[in-house]
This record gives sequence, C-alpha cells and structure tokens, in this order.
Amino acid sequence: MKNIPEYSHVTSEIFAEEIKPAARPAVLKGLVSEWPVVKLGADSADDLLDHLVATASGMPIPYFACDPEWRGRFFYVPDCTAFNYRHEQASFAEFVARLRHEAECPAPTALFAGSLALGGFFPGFAQTHRLDGFISASQFLQSLWIGNHTLTAPHFDNVENIACVVTGRRRFTLFPIEQFPNLYVGPLDLTPAGQPISLVDIREPDFARFPRYREAQEQAQVATLEPGDAIYIPTLWWHGVESLGPVNVMVNTWWRDVPGWFGSPMTALLHALLSLRDLPKGQRDSWKVVFDNLVFEANGPAAEHLPVPARGVLGDLTRGNAAHLRDLLSRSQV
Repeated sequence: MKNIPEYSHVTSEIFAEEIKPAARPAVLKGLVSEWPVVKLGADSADDLLDHLVATASGMPIPYFACDPEWRGRFFYVPDCTAFNYRHEQASFAEFVARLRHEAECPAPTALFAGSLALGGFFPGFAQTHRLDGFISASQFLQSLWIGNHTLTAPHFDNVENIACVVTGRRRFTLFPIEQFPNLYVGPLDLTPAGQPISLVDIREPDFARFPRYREAQEQAQVATLEPGDAIYIPTLWWHGVESLGPVNVMVNTWWRDVPGWFGSPMTALLHALLSLRDLPKGQRDSWKVVFDNLVFEANGPAAEHLPVPARGVLGDLTRGNAAHLRDLLSRSQV
C-alpha cells in the first residue's frame, strides 16, 4: 500500500489544470475547513447533530442497521444471497437519538444513513455548503452520509466524486480499475446501492479464499481524512471506506463529465451479459472485433469514411442521436 498524494491550498484552477487531468486520487487538505458545520463539529459533535436536526426538512430518512457481531461491516450473509443488515426508516431526529444511544454502548449496533440528497433532506445546508465554482460541472449531486463506526466494502462509481469530511475521521482505501480481477466482485443483481462490491474484508483479508487480493493490496492507495479534508475519487476507482468513531458526517459531490443524455455504462454491461458473454467463443471473438472498432475505436474514428449527414448513430452522441438510440433499443426484438 502507499499513501494517496496530498495537496494543500487547492484552488479551482489547480484542481482543474493539475489534479483532475491526472485522473488519480488526491487528498485535498483543509478544502472545506471553513464550512460552518466543520467548525461547529470541531467544537462539539453534539452541537453539530443538534444543528442538523434543526435544519432537516422533516422528510423521513432511510438508513441501515447492522448487528454488533459484524463489527460495522455492511455486507452479505455468508452465502451472499441476502444482506447482513436491515433497512429501516425514521425521522432524522429519531435517527440522531439512536446514534447518540449507540455511542454509549460498549458493543454498538452499526448505523449508517447514506446518499441523503442535500436539496431534499437538508435544503438550508445545501445552500451554504457547496463546491460551486470549484467543480466545473453544469449538473452535480450533493449528498450527506452519517453514521457511527462502519465499513463500506470497496466498490466503484460511474461518476466523479469529491468527498468532504465534516466530523469524525474516515479511512479510504482505493484501487485502480486494473485491479478489478483481484477484488473478487460480488453479485451484480444484489448490491447494497446499485454497484457491485468486493467480497474481500479489507480490514482482515482472507488470502486463502482470495489469493489474488495480495496484488490488489500492494497496489492500494490509502488515506485517513480529518474534519475539513476532502478526497478526489476519479470515476471507476474502487474505494472502501471505514468510518472511525461514534459520530461521522461526510458530504460528497458527484458529477459526470458528459451531458445528461448519455446512458449508463452499467446498463451496457448488463446488456452485454444478456447478449454476448455466453455466445460460442468464435462468435464472441467476432463481436469483440465489432466493439473494438465501433465502440472503442481501436483503429481510429469509426465513421470518418462516411459523409457527416450519413453517420447517424455512428456520429457524435448528440441529444438527438441519444434519443434515436433509445428509440431503436425500445423497438429492438433481437
């Protein structure tokens, strides 16, 4: 393992011109240290929780609860056919009360509420704690994550991500996409939040069961963030997150570098499993040639030999072409 590079006094220009183009993880020290909630949490986690309760919209929040025997690891039961945690719902005030109760227990139930969209659950918070101007994106989503001592299994996202620690400490373990074969991916159709997760417990890896994880661990990058710090996680970088302590609050910002009419690559993966993976090898190899040329353009632009008006869906993915492709898919029977 090696440490994720740290950058201090990062401006939007430094991020846009140096950090993001490298497409590598980066710790942005003190990026949000001036946020009011970060300062409030530095004085008292209780004061921060009171503030969040007072500014919550009143919508009930979904959250997860995991029994003490799992030591905060939100995961599967042993045969991977169900999860080891429960889906529950409460008002935010009730959730905070339970969080405070568990903080007094020697063996607490792990609690985790994640991906709470700020605009819906904490609208006032959303207006005063933003990365506008730092991220050059026309559309982005800010979410709040809150819980106690928990472990989120390594997973990847199809978005760019800056995660900001408000209170508590978080340990991030990141892996480049090249380590995909060594992370032992779990089910695609039963996932905690829509993305597949690694079956390896990064705190106590079982090398007898997952021997290739040794290589992934050697290539891993790690960082422990303090309140006010942020981390940039590029698209498709696997990341596992351990929240350290009885109260942890984080705000993350997700965005994509493409227009909203682009489809999800995960949808394409599911289509490929349906239509390509189990073909006879010869046919699968032939389709790989087609994809290499038309999708990944391994031999250069696929449609440059065609007049622009004739390129159709082989041309640039404009809003119109995207709509046309979706119409073709909806009408496709073979």
